[in-house]
Amino acid sequence: MLHVCVLGEQSITDERAAHVRIRSSRTVALIGFLAAHGGSPQNRQRIAGLFWPESADGQALTNLRRELHNLRQIIGDDRSLVVTSRDLCWQDSDTCRVDLRVFESEREAALAAAARGDAAAVLAHGNAAIGQYRGEFLPGSYDDWLLEVRSELERRCADLCDLISDTSAAGGDLVGAAAAARRRIGLQPLEEVGYRRLMHLQADLGDRAGALSTYHHCASVLERELGVVPDAPTQELLERLMSRAERATTPQAARPVAAPPAASARPGAASARLVGRSRELGLLLDRWQAAAAGQPGLVVVRGGAGVGKSRLVAAVAEQARHSGAVVASTQCFATPGRLALAPVADWLRNPVIRPAIAALDDAWRTEVDRLVPSGRGEVGDAGSARAMVDAWQRHRFFEGLARALIGGGRPALLIVDNLQWCDEETLAFLAFCLALDPAAPLLVTATLRDDGSDDDTAPADWVARMRMSGMLAELALAPLEAPDTALLAATIAGRPLREPDVALLQATTGGFPLFIVEGVRGSMDLSDGSMPVGDLSAVLRNRFGQLSASAREIAGLAAAVGTDFTLDLLTEASDLDADVVVEAVDELWRRRIVQEFRDGYDFSHDLLRDSAYGQVSPPRRWLLHRRIAQGLELMHPDGTDQVAAQLAEQYARGGRPARAVAYYGRAADLAARVFAHAEAIRLHKQALSVVRSLPAGVDRDSRELA
Repeated sequence: MLHVCVLGEQSITDERAAHVRIRSSRTVALIGFLAAHGGSPQNRQRIAGLFWPESADGQALTNLRRELHNLRQIIGDDRSLVVTSRDLCWQDSDTCRVDLRVFESEREAALAAAARGDAAAVLAHGNAAIGQYRGEFLPGSYDDWLLEVRSELERRCADLCDLISDTSAAGGDLVGAAAAARRRIGLQPLEEVGYRRLMHLQADLGDRAGALSTYHHCASVLERELGVVPDAPTQELLERLMSRAERATTPQAARPVAAPPAASARPGAASARLVGRSRELGLLLDRWQAAAAGQPGLVVVRGGAGVGKSRLVAAVAEQARHSGAVVASTQCFATPGRLALAPVADWLRNPVIRPAIAALDDAWRTEVDRLVPSGRGEVGDAGSARAMVDAWQRHRFFEGLARALIGGGRPALLIVDNLQWCDEETLAFLAFCLALDPAAPLLVTATLRDDGSDDDTAPADWVARMRMSGMLAELALAPLEAPDTALLAATIAGRPLREPDVALLQATTGGFPLFIVEGVRGSMDLSDGSMPVGDLSAVLRNRFGQLSASAREIAGLAAAVGTDFTLDLLTEASDLDADVVVEAVDELWRRRIVQEFRDGYDFSHDLLRDSAYGQVSPPRRWLLHRRIAQGLELMHPDGTDQVAAQLAEQYARGGRPARAVAYYGRAADLAARVFAHAEAIRLHKQALSVVRSLPAGVDRDSRELA
């Protein structure tokens, strides 16, 4: 039997021989078009006009005959394809299965079951349909004819998710209902009704933290994509859920008389606007347009901490994303607690990259599986030893990763924040990826602090080499002048500031956008509306000084994590009740000290993380690191490989040298598996430094020799 995939990937597979048969994406698109109109004959002239709108009628028909010939070579005389001199038609058969047709068949069966009140059949057929919908229709293609089909299929799948969610909830399966609601949000991320549905279900499950995270995700998506805040019903729902939990956990006599601040209140909601960078934005957009046209390039945006590098790059990313490009971003952290090539792994895990991975030949997908296991036969521990022996395979490994990132058929913008903390293997891969295809529509954009805040010379040396290659364009950002400071401050505050306040703000912040924003937000939180006075660190300390005690405690704990963090980790590592942790994170989020990041949160700027960590006493840090390590182990009962490097750092800082050394060794083995030899050496050196700090004796010597 042949299996044709047009949802989430484009492939034609002979299931008996386990062999992928495909001539071109246009051939698969032809099946997709016919399957979308299954059972209905389609005129050849119409198909040719839709597929080749810029060609003359005769040439378009010739192109169609060529693709039809390719299709016949792939599927033979399979009766699914009905061909006449005027029409083409797809008929369902038991010899050729198309995932789109299976989706439609199962969806219709689910709707029929709902009409007759058969809940079991609704769930059986509905989940079978959802299982077929592995992604958008013909991913990577943007012909006019398929956009309408893609949109309609997404709508049908979203409606089916609603049906499954309602049916599951009515039957008492709240977990299944929530899973369907999450799938719906992924399909229609701008529709608030999906978020409200999931929040209700999470509240019924007792997952207050999940409901809060769902709201934060909703607010972040709406602000980023539309520049708006959630509707009143969504805000009111969160307030009710937060108030309900507070009433359930707070004794009557201890409840405050006044209502807490609205959960939706988020000072400075207009801060998404880019101010004072029109020249720099124009230059960066020019580089992006050139890359999208087939001139791969690298742009490094450099400047001091807080000068607005990330915000400038985000503005270009927004425009690229809205034009249909592949945009994937990552960031590096000052704490070396992530696995080697973690930025590349972040890109590969991005949903916009998955269709390109699915379309790779098996040989290249195997290489991708080394770094981001898919569960279809990942490299085991034996692969670590072979990687050390077969170091020549590193080139092949890099090529597999690069093909996944640039092989999607669309221009790609890859972003890496804080290049000064990037590992050597990621830097080597970026150079390889940019040189692989001289016509690839690829732009890599990185931000780099140039204030000498890091001692690692590898990124600076790499930038120098890339400069010599001719691919690098560098863009230096300077602080804002007083007029732009006034404009940014007015944008954040929602009103013009008085001239004396603007002068004070410029003198206090030096025109650095981060400190302008934090200074204005700090003044908005003060009852007298005065500007905070002091050096830049004082501005940040002032922001933390306005927090509740629990929020300050959680901020210190989150800073000790050193990377992004989740509510689950904070709850596991904290002395506080889960509800208090949730309220604290919400307070930090509302004050824009933390922001939604991947499946959890991160500080909105590294300097805020540094400031929060700086306010934790050394003995307290020791305890926090130990608790974070224990929390990570509890959260990964089936295996800690994914967080081995992070565990090593946390245990080393938490005074557990034996466990730190063990995890450093495991992390080094994992680095060797993906040919990250420099990182493996660094990890072994870290382990040695821990061992050599132990009291002298046979035990220390044996560990050092090992």
